[in-house]
Amino acid sequence: MPAGPVPAKGSGRPCSEPAACCRYGSRRAAGTPAGRRRGLQMEISVARKRLEEMRDGLDRTVAVLQGEHPLVRGAGAEAGDAGANLTEADRNEAAIQTAQAQRAEVTAALARVDNGSYGLCVDCGKPVPEPRLEARPATSRCVPCQSKRDRRRR
Repeated sequence: MPAGPVPAKGSGRPCSEPAACCRYGSRRAAGTPAGRRRGLQMEISVARKRLEEMRDGLDRTVAVLQGEHPLVRGAGAEAGDAGANLTEADRNEAAIQTAQAQRAEVTAALARVDNGSYGLCVDCGKPVPEPRLEARPATSRCVPCQSKRDRRRR
C-alpha cells in the first residue's frame, strides 16, 4: 500500500491521518504485511481446525442420513406406504447430496489452506474479508465475485 494521505471514505479528499491510520478500515501500518502474515498464520490454523471440524461433522451427517434411508432401514413395501417412502427417500437423498456438496466445498477450502491461497478470492485474487471467512470458512469468493456468480447461475 502506498504511504501518505489516504482519501477519506466518501469525501474525495485525502485523509489528514498518517498512513498508519486504520480508522477508515482501508489502511494498515507500514510494515504490517509481514506481521499480518504471522497473524494470518494463526488465523489460518484456526480456520484449518474449523474446516476440519466441519468436514468431520458433514461426514457424520452423511453416515447418519445414509443409515436412515428407508430402503436401508428395511422399510416395508406396503402399498399405502409406497408414496410416503418415496417422498422420504427423495428428501433424504437431497439432504445427502447437500451435505456432500458442502463437504466438497470444505475439502476445497482445506486444499487452499494447504497451498497458501486460503483467504484469497478464486476469481479476482483479492483478499476475502475476514468477517466473511469467519461466517463462511469454506467460502472461496469475495462478496462481489460471489454476487456475479450467483447472477450468472440464475
